[in-house]
Amino acid sequence: MEEVELASDKFSDGNPLPKMDKPTNSTKQRSVSFLGLFAAADKVDCVLMFLGSVGACIHGGVLPVFFVLFGRMIDSLGHLAMNPQQLSARISEYALYLVYLGLVLFASAWIGVAFWTRTGERQTARLRMKYLQSVLNKDINFFDTEARDTNIIFHISSDAILVQDAIGDKTGHALRYLSQFLVGFAIGFTSVWQLTLLTLAVVPFIAIAGGAYTIIMSTLSEKGEAAYAEAGKVAEEVNYCPRHFSISYSSCRICSLFSSHMLHTPVYSFGGEDRAIEAYSTSLNKALKLGKKTGVAKGVGVGFTYGLLFCAWALLLWYASILVRHHDTNGGKAFTTIINVIFSGFALGQAAPNLGAIAKGRAAAANIMTMIDSDSKSCKVTDNGIVLPKVSGQIDFCEVGFTYPSRSNMVFDNLSFSIGAGKTFAVVGPSGSGKSTVISMIQRFYHPVSGKILLDGHELGTLQLKWLREQMGLVSQEPALFATTIASNILFGKEDADLDQIMEAAKAANAHSFIEGLPDGYNTQAGEGGTQLSGGQKQRIAIARAVLRNPKILLLDEATSALDAESELVVQQALEKIMLHRTTVIVAHRLSTIQDVDTIVVLKNGQVAESGNHSDLMSKKGEYANLVSMQVLERGKDSGLVSGHSSRESSFRGTTNNYPQEDKAISTKQQKPSDQTSSAAAPVWELVKLNAPEWPYAILGSVGAVLAGMEAPLFSLGITHILTVFYAPGGSQIKHVVDRIALIFVGLAAVTVPIYLLQHYFYTLMGERLTTRVRLLMFKAILSNEVGWFDLEENNTGSLTSTLAANATLVRSALADRLSTIVQNLSLTVTAFVIAFTFSWRMAAVVSASLPLLIGASITEQLFLKGFGGDYNRAYSRATSVAREAIANIRTVASFGCEERISLQFSLELNKPNKQAVLRGHISGFCYGLSQFFAFCSYALGLWYASVLIKDKDSNFGDIMKSFMVLIVTSLCIAETLALTPEIMKGSQALSPIFNVDKHM
Repeated sequence: MEEVELASDKFSDGNPLPKMDKPTNSTKQRSVSFLGLFAAADKVDCVLMFLGSVGACIHGGVLPVFFVLFGRMIDSLGHLAMNPQQLSARISEYALYLVYLGLVLFASAWIGVAFWTRTGERQTARLRMKYLQSVLNKDINFFDTEARDTNIIFHISSDAILVQDAIGDKTGHALRYLSQFLVGFAIGFTSVWQLTLLTLAVVPFIAIAGGAYTIIMSTLSEKGEAAYAEAGKVAEEVNYCPRHFSISYSSCRICSLFSSHMLHTPVYSFGGEDRAIEAYSTSLNKALKLGKKTGVAKGVGVGFTYGLLFCAWALLLWYASILVRHHDTNGGKAFTTIINVIFSGFALGQAAPNLGAIAKGRAAAANIMTMIDSDSKSCKVTDNGIVLPKVSGQIDFCEVGFTYPSRSNMVFDNLSFSIGAGKTFAVVGPSGSGKSTVISMIQRFYHPVSGKILLDGHELGTLQLKWLREQMGLVSQEPALFATTIASNILFGKEDADLDQIMEAAKAANAHSFIEGLPDGYNTQAGEGGTQLSGGQKQRIAIARAVLRNPKILLLDEATSALDAESELVVQQALEKIMLHRTTVIVAHRLSTIQDVDTIVVLKNGQVAESGNHSDLMSKKGEYANLVSMQVLERGKDSGLVSGHSSRESSFRGTTNNYPQEDKAISTKQQKPSDQTSSAAAPVWELVKLNAPEWPYAILGSVGAVLAGMEAPLFSLGITHILTVFYAPGGSQIKHVVDRIALIFVGLAAVTVPIYLLQHYFYTLMGERLTTRVRLLMFKAILSNEVGWFDLEENNTGSLTSTLAANATLVRSALADRLSTIVQNLSLTVTAFVIAFTFSWRMAAVVSASLPLLIGASITEQLFLKGFGGDYNRAYSRATSVAREAIANIRTVASFGCEERISLQFSLELNKPNKQAVLRGHISGFCYGLSQFFAFCSYALGLWYASVLIKDKDSNFGDIMKSFMVLIVTSLCIAETLALTPEIMKGSQALSPIFNVDKHM
């Protein structure tokens, strides 16, 4: 299996991501050129793209050629009915051609899908890798002034997916449809140019009607979503209340409801729920009214579009009859020319969304390319500079002036102090005095605007950056752990360390005992951000990471300020061990932890206000003494609020070796299996009962659906009847029959609007009323629960609000929306089979036997149009998590110089979906190509058997064609219904959380 080559490295070729808001951009978004999309392509990709393009173009051109062969077969059946031998030989020949054409389609579809999917994965993986490497190579100034973490993660996840979608599926789709459009119109003009021109004239009207319908529905949908969003805000605010504003719920629950209706109004247990329900119901009623308008718009829009289609066919068939009567063409040619041009016109419409996706991919690629191609001015250079043969650890700030690039105020103004080699040095001061900035400048994240910083007499800017940071070990307030094993997290301190060294570092950090107590020891997963561990445990692992590199300089940036007293005790013991014989710089928030350090400096207004040890500074009764007094006062207030907490020793080194209970209650998340199980789908009967009040609307909607379902087979029967008249001896009946059926089509168009209005209005009303009632029932059920129920993780505000919104919508889709389609297609199927078996039961039986192949092909076609790429977010979620952690903890990554390690881990996570893409691309391409081959074989079988029936005089041409054509149309509609099964299953599964909430009423 080939590897994906990078410019600098080589790498070969999941957990849903949380949704993130797209970063805003006030400036006009630029795009790369179309060829710029493929900037990351190598020679292998060029070959894949060339072969994929050839396959896609051949794939697109096969369908128009199929219609030509189909027309010739119809023409042979019509003209040679009186010559059985010649008919049999001709149809057998054409049937074999259809099989050959099916094989060509099979191969071209396989190649087109597989190769474009593969190259899309390869190129995007390379772009992702280069993007992350470019980001990790940026100086910290870049993250302060030019970039936000959310923007970077958005580009590496969502933007990369848009690029992958454009390079892979969508480019192949676009080439296919454009090829079909060009080949179809070329065949149309060379076949019957008069009909082609007329068809070309009427297709835009259908397209305009469909476009207007889409715009209107989109507008109403947005308004409906806004109305439901307003209701969602009410639900979110009410769900938020019990957790934060309840007082003695068992007797009287008091919370606040913040909504557009009752801002800052108290809601009481004995009446507040009613007011909340009223506010929620009012918002839902707005959405219900918009839903009714949507039903009207959908009914009129769909009906009008189909009405135009019927009128267009009436016009085209009427004009075709004139050409046939004047012997300018034959019936088969005229019929297939119309179908060819219509399908080709629709192909251009189908290409439009893919071209739009490519445009989005070009814009997304611009964001990625900008980072990769950005100037080197914001990149850090790690290999230049001198390396000292020996480091003692003397640090001097000499009249340092500093201003953050993103701010205008001066942080340091002629700041000067010295840190002795091997000494402990603490920096204190009020918030915003620049304490942590000292740590950052020692690590050379920032450069002084004046003055200089020296290490053993050498200016920091002259030293090799990578080597400089290797001499330092950082322990910060919020320990940055990564979603890997505990051992791997410690290894970030020194990549080439062995297990014994890791364990020694853990022992020095007082972490070995609790790590050994974990289920998998050092191989235990820490979780994203260390979520599987407690605060004290995470901090000790961070200390072990710093100890592992045996640094000459230890930097403690408020290392214990975020811990409780019990955890802080253990962490202090660990810090006491590792501070010996090292230059240690401590940024302290809790001043009780630095009483025994060698030197304390107090920063104020960008300068040193005081310096000395604890005793000296306390005796001065200056800034330091004031800070200590304030903390003692605050701690006294805190101790008064929390009873039963004993005071602890204030001296940093005055701790004992009594370990607290923290290590005994280790990571309940790690040891306790999840109680959550997947929700079983609720019985469909429960869903039906839930919708009982709306069944009168369902009956009226079903009347419209039944009538709508009967239209398609009757319409195809009318077209086929005209086609058979074209081959009637003498042609005397052509004008009379075609005129009559054309008028019937016009009449059918006239009743189409009221039929579809009846169907969609009442089914939409049924669905909207169901959604409103389900939301209201769930809302009432939620409000009836006690406060403790809201404290469960699965009942947090976000989950409940999401359940109210998403599940109610899925239930509507499963019952109201889908029932409409099922009833319509059931009517269509029954009507079609009655017609088919009435005219030719033998033909109907053969075609019915091949229906599974035709239906399977149609379902696969629908899946193909949706994209075989799958859920890219899920596939790349682990890789994105690696990037997200690295960017969120970029200072830790830079401090420990683990950019290459992050890049390697990222490439390994890219490897998995990249390798899967090879198999997925070939499987999807093979299945799609095979399904289309089966479809062509089914058509060949049906038409060949038609010739057998005509030869044996078991049926006539007209009856056979009517039976055949009606069932072909039916197969497409059955496939549409079966394709809805996943949506119906989703809706049924969505009932489980609804009924689970309802059980608590």
